[in-house]
Amino acid sequence: MLLEVDGLSVRYHTRRGALTAIDALSLGVERGETLGLVGESGCGKSSLGKAIVRLIEPASGTVRLDGEDLGGLTQAQWLPWRRRMQMVFQDPLSALDPRKTVRRALTLPLDVHRIGTRAQRRERVDALLHRVGLAPALAERMPHELSGGQRQRVNIARALSLDPDVLICDEPVSALDVSLQAQVLNLLADLQRERGTACLFISHDLAAVGYLADRIAVMYLGQIVEMLPRERLWRDAAHPYTQLLIESIPTRGAPLPAPSSAELPNPYAPPVGCRFQQRCPHVQPVCREVPPERVEVGRAHVVACHLYRDGAPVALPVHRAPLAVTTDAQRQPEAKKEYLI
Repeated sequence: MLLEVDGLSVRYHTRRGALTAIDALSLGVERGETLGLVGESGCGKSSLGKAIVRLIEPASGTVRLDGEDLGGLTQAQWLPWRRRMQMVFQDPLSALDPRKTVRRALTLPLDVHRIGTRAQRRERVDALLHRVGLAPALAERMPHELSGGQRQRVNIARALSLDPDVLICDEPVSALDVSLQAQVLNLLADLQRERGTACLFISHDLAAVGYLADRIAVMYLGQIVEMLPRERLWRDAAHPYTQLLIESIPTRGAPLPAPSSAELPNPYAPPVGCRFQQRCPHVQPVCREVPPERVEVGRAHVVACHLYRDGAPVALPVHRAPLAVTTDAQRQPEAKKEYLI
C-alpha cells in the first residue's frame, strides 16, 4: 500500500466546543489507484485530505507513505515528503495567489525544491501547460484573466510539477460548470493513466466519483461506512446511507426528491451507536447502543452496519425515504486562501 491512513482523528475547537471532524478513520491507496471518497458536505472529507498532507494537524492516528510514518516529522523533514504528495483544491481562484502570474505560480514549487536551472524551469512550465491542455502564452497572465476551467488546469499543473506519487483532489470540479467538469475529469483520468499516480479523489458527486475511481469509500459524519469497487457501487451498495445517496440522484426529467424530515445529527454530540441511526429507514435497537464494526460482505467490499453483522444482510422490509443531501452550494463556505508547496 503506497498511502496508508490508520486511526486518524481531526478535532476543531470552536466557540460551541470541540468538534471531531474525523473519528479514527482508516483507509489505503495503492500505487496507480484512484480511491474515490464520497459523502455530504460537512462529513469531514476535506479535513481528511488536509490532514494527510499536514495542512492541519491530526489529533491522533498515523499517515504512512511507502511504509514511512510521517507523524513526528518537523517542517524541514516534511519538505521532501511533501514533494511526493500534492493537492488540488476545490476553489481554483482562491488556490492561486492573485499577485503572481501563471508562470510564477508554476515555477515557485520548482524553486522551493531546487529543481533544475532557471532555463530548465521555464521549459518545464511550458511543458506542464501543454500537458494540461493550455497554451504556453497563458503563462504570462494573472489568475483573474483566466476562466474557471483554465484556473483549475493551472492548479492541476502546479500539483504535477513535482512529479508526486500521491495526488489528493479535493472537490476539483464542484466549482465548474458541467462542460468544464467533464474536461477536467477526462484530464485527470488521462494524467493518472499516463503517470500511474495514486489519487484520492474527494467529492460529494457520486457520478464524478463513479467515473474516475477504481474503488469508492463512502463517508458519513467523520467515519467510513462502506468501501467497495466502483463497478459494484450501483448494483451492490449495502449501507443504507449509500443506498439513499444513490436514490437521491435526480434522473433526467424526474422531479427532485422531497427533503427528508429526519432529524440531522449534532456533529458536536454525535449519537451513541450508529451515527446514521436518526436518518436510517432500517434502524434497530442495537443501532442506538453499539457502534457497528466493519464486516466483509463481498470481495474487496466492506460495510459498517448492523444489518450485516454476520456478513449477510438481515431480512427487512424494503422502505427508503428520500435523503436530503447537503451540498457545498447550500453550505456557502467562506472563501479562504489555500496553498501547498
